[in-house]
Amino acid sequence: MNYTVTLYLIGFAGTGKYTIAKEIAKHGYKIVDNHLINDPIFSLLNLDGATSIPGNAWNAIAEIRNAVLNFISQYPPSNYVFTNVLLEDEGDRAFYDSMLTKTDSRGAIFIPVKLHISSDEHEKRVRSPERKEKFKVTSRSADEIEIGLIHIDHPHLFELDVTHLSAEQAATEILNFIESIKK
Repeated sequence: MNYTVTLYLIGFAGTGKYTIAKEIAKHGYKIVDNHLINDPIFSLLNLDGATSIPGNAWNAIAEIRNAVLNFISQYPPSNYVFTNVLLEDEGDRAFYDSMLTKTDSRGAIFIPVKLHISSDEHEKRVRSPERKEKFKVTSRSADEIEIGLIHIDHPHLFELDVTHLSAEQAATEILNFIESIKK
C-alpha cells in the first residue's frame, strides 16, 4: 500500500529541525520549514534574533501559513516535512490542530516528532553566528523553556533526543520510525 506522510519536526530554536529536514528531503519529502512561511514577513522587520516579534507580524504569518496548508491539502499526494517551534499555548495548539485537520483531509499519515536537546548543547547551537543572518533566534528564551514544547497525545508521536546525533543520524532514526508505522 502506498502512503503519504506529513511529518512535523517540533523543537526549540537551535535543535536542528531544518538541518534534519534537509536530510529527510533526500528521501522524497518536500520541506515546509517555518522560515519558508515566516521569512516573507521577518525580512520586512529589523530583527536581531533576540528582540520580540510584533503581534501584527504573527497575524500576517498566520495568513501565509493558512494559504500554504490550503494549497497542500489540494495538491497531489506528496510527503511533507514541516518544522516549527510549538509551545504549550493557545495559538500553537490551534495551529497544531489545523495541521491534524489538513493532514486528515489529504488522507496522509501524520507523524509529530518532538526533538529534545540538552541545555548545554542547545546553548551552543542557538548562538551560532549564521543563525542571525537567516532571521533565526540566537538566544535561548527562558519564557519558551518555562512554557515548554506543546504536549502531544498522538499514536504516532516520536520523541528523539538529538543532543549527540548528527542530522543524518536523526533523519535515519525518524525514517526508520516512519517505516515501522507503515508496516
